[in-house]
Amino acid sequence: MLIPTIHFAGNCDEVIGFYKNTLGAEVIRIAYAGTDAPPDIALEMPPNFVMHSEIKVFGTVIALTDGCENPPTENNHAFTVFFDTAAEVVDNFNKLAAGGIITDPLSKQFWADMYGMVTDKYGVHWCLLTRSMSA
Repeated sequence: MLIPTIHFAGNCDEVIGFYKNTLGAEVIRIAYAGTDAPPDIALEMPPNFVMHSEIKVFGTVIALTDGCENPPTENNHAFTVFFDTAAEVVDNFNKLAAGGIITDPLSKQFWADMYGMVTDKYGVHWCLLTRSMSA
């Protein structure tokens, strides 16, 4: 599944509210640092920092995040791709990283068995992860 992602610099929660009120967006999920992150991670971010959210606008799901240490300023979007297995994440990440820049190395996270971000050689930002955690 391919989901476009827009990165913000601390005002993602405000943006979600704006899209709900102006476009009738449906909030599918939202994860805040203050309530959804492990305590050691949450301390590094404001409580209303949106780690990940998904909204449906006009039938299309998009992701919004306050998301990275150095949020992009001009090119603030990325494509988020969810895979069933960590092996699929690794394989596709390595292909996209060839000639590109790894912005967040592959690693297991509390929200996904495998996660990583890469900017491909054409300047397109990609976030690849497994859809869910294993038990």
